[in-house]
This record gives sequence, structure tokens and C-alpha cells, in this order.
Amino acid sequence: MELQFLGGASEIGSLGLVVRDAGRTLLFDYGMTPTDPPSYPRPAPTNVDVAFLSHAHLDHSGMTPLLSRLPRARLIATPVTIAVADLLTKDALKVARLEGYLPPYSPSDIHALHARFTAVDRHGTFRHRGIEVEFTPAGHIPGASMLLYRGAKDVLFTGDLQTIPTHLVGGAEPVETDVLVMESTYAGREHPDRRETERRFRDKVAETVERGGKAIVPAFAVGRAQEVLMSLAASGFETYLDGMARAVNEIYEAAPEYLADARKFRRALEGVHVVEHPGDRKRALREAEVIVTTGGMLDGGPVLFYIGELYKDAKSSILLTGFQVEGSNGRQLMDEGTLTIDDTTIHPACEVAKFDFSAHAGHSDLVRLAKESRAKQVVLMHGDHREPLQEALASFCDVVLPENGKSFSV
Repeated sequence: MELQFLGGASEIGSLGLVVRDAGRTLLFDYGMTPTDPPSYPRPAPTNVDVAFLSHAHLDHSGMTPLLSRLPRARLIATPVTIAVADLLTKDALKVARLEGYLPPYSPSDIHALHARFTAVDRHGTFRHRGIEVEFTPAGHIPGASMLLYRGAKDVLFTGDLQTIPTHLVGGAEPVETDVLVMESTYAGREHPDRRETERRFRDKVAETVERGGKAIVPAFAVGRAQEVLMSLAASGFETYLDGMARAVNEIYEAAPEYLADARKFRRALEGVHVVEHPGDRKRALREAEVIVTTGGMLDGGPVLFYIGELYKDAKSSILLTGFQVEGSNGRQLMDEGTLTIDDTTIHPACEVAKFDFSAHAGHSDLVRLAKESRAKQVVLMHGDHREPLQEALASFCDVVLPENGKSFSV
């Protein structure tokens, strides 16, 4: 059995894994790195028989519309992943137009992909002409799946995973396999206690409100915004939600079986004011105590409007809840205390704080999952600092650190 990464082997983003076995060619994920401009993986082989999508985030799904141009490739995912990926790839086209760069696919490619989709339940199995792949929840976000290919050897592709239960989803459970292809985003790093993180976050919001300011909470539309809203649900703050998270919420509400607690999710949304029109943003500026809004890295979206209006207010705060990639506006704010909006650099007077709401497993949890999978070989992907995890795993399995474009056997 031969494996080859088209991207995402030694970096976080643009993930794509080709598996060649018994005359078949399979593809697991096909994403882009949503920087400005985006970066892309290598082209997918034209002879892909079946492609599988672990979850909807753009670094895993962002190039899937191109699969509609291949002669016979089908794309298999959970129904929640299909719906959210469709939303995100359409938004990526809109961003490309706004930013002035040439997108890698067209609206017709996205539409054509609809006919290639096959939905499989979160505990389902896909079987087609001797190909068998089992789905099991990966934590991370609703609909995210680990994918177990049963071929000459059993190969488990984790996609992104989280083993700790959150408000939104339960944690991933280990699956026994021969070969484990595992994400390594947080290799060598641990997350702080989740409950303590949420307590500190709510305390900072309360502190902001008590001094007469507004808490601006940039959040990724898929997963993070929902976690933040559920964390705030019982706190009684006047909360507004703006951006694509509105549409994602509707998808999640329509698929309650993919949520840890659908009633708790619905109750959290009941107390939230949704910004549906540009005019609602002025009302949010007047009435809100907390504004949860996209984009999570401050590179676009409604968050820039709110910061542009409030950046001189020292009573207000910008509370980051996600990883800020190098080159992003969010990283610039953290490192230099400045932001760039419409080619103008500003120095926000607002307080800036960051909270770890990560949906990825930390180092110890990755080690534990690998050990309990009983894999004889572990392939570490989707990480830019894999060596600490390699060292931790080497005592009980063979560890492979693949490189993009280079084929290897398992």
C-alpha cells in the first residue's frame, strides 16, 4: 500500500492524502490554506476512484470542488460536513472576488460537486466495489469523522480530532488499526484546563462590561462561534452574533444527533440577538455587551467593522478565541499591537486577550489515542513541529514523518 501527501504533511493546512491499494486510488481530504492569498496542495490524481472528507474546515475541504472535474471521483462525508463544506467553499469564492485573486474553481464546479456527494452517517460504513471505509466521530466539530480504510492493511485517517468533550461535541474514542495517520497540530504542547479557560473568558467579559465597554469576540464560524455562545449561555450578557455562524447554526440545529446536547445548544441560541442586516450592526454597537463575530483571525468579515468603530475605546476588549496564523491580522495584533483595515494601520486602545478554545487534541491526548489504537505504524501529518510527538511515540510504534509529494509504503 502506497501513501502520498499532496499537502498538509509538515504544515497545518492544504491537507490531502492519496492512498493507492489493490489498483484503487483513494483521496482523503483536499483542502487549501486560507491565507491572503491562499496556498494550495498539489493537483489530485486524475484516476481518483473515491474521495473522503473528514470535516468541513477549508484546510480540509477547500479544494474539493475541483474533484467534480475528475472522470469518476465521488466524495463521501457525513451530511453535516457536506452542508457546511458547501457553505464554506462558496464563501471562499466570494472572498477571492473581494480580495482580487483568481480562485482555483468556479461556482459551476461547486454545483457539479453536488452530484458527486454521498452522505454517510457518523457511525456508518461506505462500501463500493471492494472499497470499505468506516466512519467514527472525531470530536473537533459536528460531523467531523475519523476514517478507517480496510484494505491490505487497516489505515485510520484521523482528520482533525479532539478527545476531550466540549459543549458542542463528544470526544473522539480510539479505534484499533494497523496504520494510524494522525494529525499533530499540537505536538509538544498541552492545552490549559478547558473549564478554567472558560471561567477566565467569562470573567474578562464581565470585567469589560462592568467598566462600560463591549467585548468583541472574533470567532471562526464553524465550531468556535458555537462553543463561545454555549460558554456564555448562562451568563446573562446581552450577546449579538454576526457573520456566517448564523447559517452554520441552522445546519447544526437541523442535525441534533451530531451535537453533544441539542437542547442545550438551542437554549444557548435563544438568548442571542442575530445580526441579519447591516442596520442591525448599529443596534449592536448601541445595545450589545458581547459581539461574537467572524472572522476568527481578523482578516475579514464583520469583525473589522466592529473594531473599526470601537478601536479607540479603552474600555472595550478584543478577546481572541483561536489560533492566529503567521501573517494574519490577529497575529499582527498579538505581536505588534496593530491591525490593518483597508490598507490603514491602526493601534487599538482596546484591551486584547487570548483564550485557548482549541478543538484539537493536545500532546498527551494524541499520545494516548495512538497507544490505544494499537497501531504498529503511526504517520504524523498536519503539524509544523512533529518531532516531540515522534519522540513520545517511538517507544511503542514505528513513526513516519512524511513529506509533501513523496510516496512511501506502509
